[in-house]
Order: sequence, then structure tokens, then C-alpha cells
Amino acid sequence: MPGALEKIHQYSRRALLLGAATVLAAGALPAYSSEVSKLYVGFAAGGATDTLARLIAPALSSELGQNFIVENLPGASGMLAAKAVERSAPQQPAYVLYPTMTMLGKVLAGQNPDLDKITPISLLYEQFTLVVINPQVPGLENVRSLQDLLQVAKAKPGMTYGPMGVGSTGHLTMEWLNSLAGVKMQAVPYKGGSPAMADLLGGHIGVLIADSTVVAPHLKSDKVRAIAVNYPQRMSALPDVPTIQEQGFKEIAGVPWVVLAGPPGMSEAQTAAMAKALARVLAKPELVQAMRAQNVEPRSSSPREAAGLMQGDLALWSRIIKEKKITN
Repeated sequence: MPGALEKIHQYSRRALLLGAATVLAAGALPAYSSEVSKLYVGFAAGGATDTLARLIAPALSSELGQNFIVENLPGASGMLAAKAVERSAPQQPAYVLYPTMTMLGKVLAGQNPDLDKITPISLLYEQFTLVVINPQVPGLENVRSLQDLLQVAKAKPGMTYGPMGVGSTGHLTMEWLNSLAGVKMQAVPYKGGSPAMADLLGGHIGVLIADSTVVAPHLKSDKVRAIAVNYPQRMSALPDVPTIQEQGFKEIAGVPWVVLAGPPGMSEAQTAAMAKALARVLAKPELVQAMRAQNVEPRSSSPREAAGLMQGDLALWSRIIKEKKITN
């Protein structure tokens, strides 16, 4: 899918990497209220997003001298938490960890994501998407690369794979890959990472594409073999697993991310202050190490760059959803 969408995404990501340095170099923070601010998570306690929020909240509290508490509002792919922030007052805002899947959930339902109803503040982190197989499933014993898998798929039209939910970035990435490779692997979407991983381990499915936060704890199992990662470079924790792009699919772009967002109407001074604080927090070696231990890559940005990334990926993934006729 070459053309304008890829250029938008490439520009957005380059801008993010450059923008982090700009944010760090910006001026001093204004005074903050001592009142408690909520940091909403649209998923259940104990999950990957919740764990990361609970790493970031105390560091942000320390940086700003203001208490941030995590509150879980699970449901609707994170949209319930986003709605709570949409109703928050900009004078004493609440915040939300807003992931790619929340934005795409509304697209899949035929609705507008209403990005103008939130204020993007900064990118928080990016996630790695891994393609893994169970080599004990008949026919997959010798699959050690993406090309190996595609050869098997060509020989077995209709072979299934498990994505983590309808319209997840993994689902859309694999459908894009299907189109580029001329194969017809059939998606069997799951409603979360845990059931998908359980079925892979049980041999009920042979192929899974999922976030590294779901897959990584099981990679030492002889029933799980990672064959590709969708990220611009290899994971430091899995240096022997090549990227999708390295394996001949340079067109594939777009990785899952989580952005910190506030309510509409926040001033430029407010958003800039929060972005500066996050840049300082995400540059702390101990937090970087803790986040990477959760198999995500910390990233900071300016508010403008965060908004640009969201709009660019909205255009990219919406086109794939439309072309592949994917609905929730």
C-alpha cells in the first residue's frame, strides 16, 4: 500500500523521535494544583496497560508534585475511560492512557473516533507485535520464518491464524500481509490475549499475531516460536527475531501505541507542561528499564506530534479496514 499514507506515517514517526529532544529542552513547568488527578485505564487491573500506568503514575506524581491515581474503567476497547476524560474539565483535568485499539474500535463500529473530543498530550510508549507459531502443530514443524509460513499458507488455502481481537493492529497487519503475499489465511479473532495464547499453547491454533506483552512470557516454551516482529527494528530482548520489513515486506508500517490524552479545551500551556514532565519521566533510566521489562518501548513527544501520529495511523488503518471489509 505505497503512497501518501506510508509517507504520513514515516513523517509522523520521524517527527516523534526528533520531538522528544525538543520537549526535553523546553522551559520550566508552571505551578500545579495539589489536588488528585485521575489517570484512567480502559482495561482491567493487572493487564499490560494497567501495569504500565501504575509504573508511570508515581513517577509523574513525583515530577509534578501532584498526586496521580490510576482508575480502571474497562469496557468497549477502552472507550469508557476515554468518555470519562472527554467529560473532564480542562481546569483540573483527568487523563487517559489512549491506545490504538480504542481509536480503531469506533472505526470498526462505523463511528467517528472523535479525536477532537480529547487533547493528545504525548506518546507514552509503542508496542511490538509478534508473529508466533506452535511448531508442534502438524505442518508447522519446519516454519522458522515469515516466508516459511507463507509457503505453508499458499499450500493450504484457508489456514487459520489468531489475532487479538477483530480490528486489532495485529489483525490488520496480517490482513495487509495476506494481500501483499497473495495468500488467504483466515482470521479467527479472540477477545483478548490470554485466550488466544491458551489456544496456541494447546495446539488449537497454529499461528498467532499478538502484542509482545502477551507473547513474551511464553517464549521459552517449546510450543511457541517467534518468527517475525512488526517494529522498525528488532526487539532488544529478541535479537534473533527479524522484523517483517527485513523479511521482504517493507510496505508494512504502523505499530500499536499508547498516547496520554486529556479533555478537550486544554490550553497549549497545560499540554506543553504535561508533555515536558512526561519527557523527563520517560528519560529516567529506572523507568525505561521497568517499561522495557514489560516488552514496550518508552517514547515521548510534543502534543502536536502525538496528534499527528494519531491522525496518520487513523488514515492508514481505516483504509485497510475498508479495503478488507472488516467489521466488529
